[in-house]
Amino acid sequence: MADYEQVDQEVYEALRPPGWTYKGAVAFLGLGVLGLLGAWVYQIRTGMGVAGVSFPVGWGVYIGSFVFWIGIAHSGTLISAILLLVRSRWRTAISRSAEAMTVVAIVVAGMFPLIHLGRFWVVYYILPYPSQRQIWPNFQSPLVCDVLAISTYFTVSVIFFYVGLVPDIAAARDHLQHTGEQRSRQRLYHWLSLGWHGRIDQWRHYGRSYLFFAALATPLVVSVHSVVSWDFATALLPGWHSTLFAPYFVAGAIHSGLAMVLTLLIPMRKLLHLENIIQPKHFNDVALLMIVTTLIIGYAYAIELFMAWYSGDLFERQFAEWRLTGPLWGFYPLIVTGNVLLPLLFVFRRVRANLVLLFVLSICVNIGMWSERLWIVISSLSHDFLPHNWGWYVPRWVEIVIFNGSICLLFLGFMLLAKYFPAAPISDIKLDIEEERTKKQYSPRPYVKPSELPTGVVSVYRQPGEFLDAVAKMRDCAPYGLDTYTPVRMDPLVPLLGRSKSPVRVWTLLGALAGVAGGFGLAIGTALVQGLIVGGKHPISITIYCIAGFEGLILLGSLANLIGMLMHARLPRWRTPPGYDWQFSQDRFGLFVAAPPDRFNVTRQILESTKPERIYVVQ
Repeated sequence: MADYEQVDQEVYEALRPPGWTYKGAVAFLGLGVLGLLGAWVYQIRTGMGVAGVSFPVGWGVYIGSFVFWIGIAHSGTLISAILLLVRSRWRTAISRSAEAMTVVAIVVAGMFPLIHLGRFWVVYYILPYPSQRQIWPNFQSPLVCDVLAISTYFTVSVIFFYVGLVPDIAAARDHLQHTGEQRSRQRLYHWLSLGWHGRIDQWRHYGRSYLFFAALATPLVVSVHSVVSWDFATALLPGWHSTLFAPYFVAGAIHSGLAMVLTLLIPMRKLLHLENIIQPKHFNDVALLMIVTTLIIGYAYAIELFMAWYSGDLFERQFAEWRLTGPLWGFYPLIVTGNVLLPLLFVFRRVRANLVLLFVLSICVNIGMWSERLWIVISSLSHDFLPHNWGWYVPRWVEIVIFNGSICLLFLGFMLLAKYFPAAPISDIKLDIEEERTKKQYSPRPYVKPSELPTGVVSVYRQPGEFLDAVAKMRDCAPYGLDTYTPVRMDPLVPLLGRSKSPVRVWTLLGALAGVAGGFGLAIGTALVQGLIVGGKHPISITIYCIAGFEGLILLGSLANLIGMLMHARLPRWRTPPGYDWQFSQDRFGLFVAAPPDRFNVTRQILESTKPERIYVVQ
């Protein structure tokens, strides 16, 4: 993008009232979601017998889809958090869409355990709360670890998504208020923006807090699908009991998530006319990253067969042969082709440059990954150690309708978030533009206090370099303080105004320590309340309780990080600060110098020497 105005124009155009094409797509997806709800209600009223699950295959489409959708949710955090920490520039344009996909995918994934549970209203039995019956969940169970991991991942992902939205919602708020359009959305953006106006202290605490969110979310990506994989790996069934499952599931999750990013963003880019922001080079980089995950997945497939042979375990060997030659043999070529062979075509530049081909191949990967998850779930359950336990599983129409409805729910939720909130991170894209323009650095200066008076003089600048030079000149000529308003985070302002490091890091550390203590304390306290001695083992198992401690660290650390950012940035603060103009969230930089009325002329003369675009007095 060439400048700020083009970024604003493209993103705001996508926020305009939807056309008939968009409404038709929403109506079609809504019918699929209604089908999901209808089939679910029918299953609740009739019983779980309408699903294909039975002895010995107690898990089927529902659990396979749960694992698949949790994997889909991983790419959003990968693109937003991990690539942010490694300073990858190509993530910027697509990070917002990936985060929205993550939030919706976690909701869809969390729905499937409830559907599989049958009587979903008793789900509170698995929650750790004190009751007069002294019934507490077992923190050594992988299923309880699932609840901790997924609920933490959902909470952190929603916070991460919302915090990233705040500056962009404020910019959209000012734009709609200036144009006088969409009054209802103006009010919504007014409350959701928390009174954000781009002041120096807001950007300072926000930037540090957002970085801490990324640091906390990064290990969470690895932990969530590792915990999900242990649902299988801790069992003794052939095909499941393997240490390979944790990295195998994580790599597969990122692989399927990146494929879903292509599946969602390629049509959305066309539907919302975001061609200048989301460019073919971004899809090219996603495809290049998928080559890495493809090679990891291919290695996992090969090593799984090799270890079945090399281990010398007769059960593992016969099970591997049965999966390749038995009734489920059709899954394997579908999985290898969809997850390994077809994505390897991304090594060719022409394939990566063809958006239609990228879209088709991404769908093939999604089909292959869902088939793999279902294959893993049903194969080991239907063919265990004892021949008289062998069984078969065929999904029924209720399961198929519910799964199809989950696909519609993902697309529907994604389309609604992309249409009613900025589909691209405006402030991040402008920051990339700014970093290319602004190379000048300023040495640290003594502390300059913020404005104390509601009156003063405001100067407006179009170029960031002129704005920074004006701040450097006025910092010694503002005895009553000054304030700045910028559409992006201006890192040179922090040393220029003598601001210290944000204390948000202390809040994050204290929250993380409290989370570790709370996680271990909850697990150990629960074990002591139950006091079950099984096989002579002590009821407390510190090793498995590390999961509860880790999830507590991430959860409370993220919540404390959010609270610290809001407190130090003084959000929410609904009153408009003195001298604020709607253009300061769009493409202009504002400098407010506080002064009493008798110093207006002197202050104005000094500001005029900095050659601003315009100057006005705030009385």
